[in-house]
Order: sequence, then structure tokens, then C-alpha cells
Amino acid sequence: MSWSVRRQSLLLVYLLALALLWSNAYFVLVNHAAYTVDERSYLQMAEGNFAVPVTHRYRVVVPVVAGSLARGLAVVTALISPTGNRPFGLSFFLVNGLVLALAGLFLFRTARAHGAAAGPALVGMAAVMTSGAASYVTGLVLVDSVVVLAVVLLYYALRIRLGWLLLAVLVVGPVLKESFGLFLPLALYGRFVPWWQRLLALAGAAGLVVALHAVVDAQVPPAAVGSVANALEHGRNIISNLHWLLSPRGLFICSSVFGLFNLLILAGFWGGRTAIRQWLPQLRPGPALLVLAAVLAHMLLSGEMSRMLLLAAPVVAVAVALILDRHPLFAPLRRLLTAGEKPV
Repeated sequence: MSWSVRRQSLLLVYLLALALLWSNAYFVLVNHAAYTVDERSYLQMAEGNFAVPVTHRYRVVVPVVAGSLARGLAVVTALISPTGNRPFGLSFFLVNGLVLALAGLFLFRTARAHGAAAGPALVGMAAVMTSGAASYVTGLVLVDSVVVLAVVLLYYALRIRLGWLLLAVLVVGPVLKESFGLFLPLALYGRFVPWWQRLLALAGAAGLVVALHAVVDAQVPPAAVGSVANALEHGRNIISNLHWLLSPRGLFICSSVFGLFNLLILAGFWGGRTAIRQWLPQLRPGPALLVLAAVLAHMLLSGEMSRMLLLAAPVVAVAVALILDRHPLFAPLRRLLTAGEKPV
């Protein structure tokens, strides 16, 4: 395949991911009545005010970009609705949508790198892009989109053994959100990048985090006990979140994030060992389990557990793609998809 054709194909996949996100997320945006504590913090940061809780004050990338975009969009939106207010909701929607669509493109490429055909890989991507969590993160004033992209790129880099991408995610990831550190064990997986380069990347990440904290704190000094109180609050969340997760309500809400695609994943474990071995080894359980462990840790520390399940995007997308592509249960669907193809 020539580079121009390949580039056009990838652009179409990106636009499909964006289309799958757009309608549901826009519905969330326009029907959003009240801002949460997290959203109010990110709106303040978009306006240049960093006097927000310590939990949020250093997650600057999306708020700063969205704030700059809102100032530019204000000229256009003033022609449609001259209220004088900057369209921060719209700017966050655009930033999060464009970033998550890029994650969708790399979900497709990750599934293909695991051996799935193009059709199943697109369905795997769609399982994430149409999820409730993806609509929620895109439609609301949140910053999770960049972390999802970083996790997807990390998983992709490990699969295709792309050293420079792995190192780049290692450097940038902790700056996007401090909890990205929970994925660092995944970044140390494999031997295709020398240890000294990984350690150097981690040192660079630590330097960026320190510099970011210094810049933000220079504008608005943090409370003396803010970090300690924040750590204690997250520690208390673990027990209460675990009780909630294991309750019928918690299990129902979390299992609803990816909707009926959960049934497809369960179907992948039907049919005995022979059927399961058709797809599960291709998933590479090592990296997959590390991702799921980091996601569980995020859930137990977070105030919104179900939203954190979106961080499992690469595992979910690849599992769905491989099950559709290889499990005997879906052989009739594969024959239907290839019925119109001419033999080579």
C-alpha cells in the first residue's frame, strides 16, 4: 500500500472515530445542567485562575488549550448568540473529541498490530468510542481524554516495539495527570528499549512535573496542607469505593460502561479451551493484566469509578477485535463480511 493511500485510510478511520463520538457526546454537552467540582476547577483553569483544589491544579494541558480555543471561538459564537460569554463548554468538547478520536485511530492500529482484520479492528474501536464513558469524557468539562490517549499510545508502542514512542509517553504522561504513574509498570515491560533510556525518560518526566508545579505554584501558592489532605482523602476513597464496586449497583453501573459489548467479551470465553486459545494468547496477557491492574487502582482512588474504566480502552478494543476475528462463535459473521470479496 502506498503512503498516500495508507494516509487516506487512516484519515478515514480517524473521522469514523470522531463521528462515533460526536453525536452522543454533543447530546451530553447540550443537556448538561450543573457542573461538578472537577468541572468547576477546570473551567477556572481555562480562564487562567489556578486557585483550585490541589487535586486538579496541575492538570493544565487540556484547560489551557481549551481556554485558548475558547477565546478564538468567542468571535464566531458571538455572531450566533451574542451573550458575551466565552464558549468554554464547546472548546472542551472539541479538544476532548479530537484527542479521543486520535486515541480511537490508535486503538484500530493496535488491534491490527495484534493480528485482527480491519473489520473486527474497527468494531473494537467502536466498542470504546460509543461507550458511555467516552461520551461523558468528551461532552463534559474534563481532562481524561489526554490520559486515555497516552495509555493507548503506550500499549501500541509496546506491541509494535516502537522505542521512541514509548519514551515520549514516559516523559509526557505524568505531566498530563499525576495518576498516570500507575501505568509506569507497563512502560517497563519488554526489552526492546535499554533500561538507561527508560530511566532517563523517567528522570525527564520528573523534571517536567517539578517545573510544572513550580510554574503553577508561582502564580497561586498552594495551601500548606493541601497535598497531605488530598492524599488522605484519596486513601479513604479506597475502602468506600471497594464496597461500592462490589455492590449490585456498582457492578451494574460499571458493567454498563461498554454496554452490550460486554456480552461479546463474555462470549469469547465460551466454547472451551480450544475456542479461547484462538484469540486470548494474541491479546498478550502480560501487558493486558498490567493495564487492568492500573485501571482498578484508578477506580479505587477516584471519585467517579465508572469513568476510569475508559482507561481500559486498549485491552477492550483489542479483545473485541480478536474475538470477532478468531473465535469460532463468530465464524458466520466473518463469512458474511467476506462474502463479497474476490479470491486473490
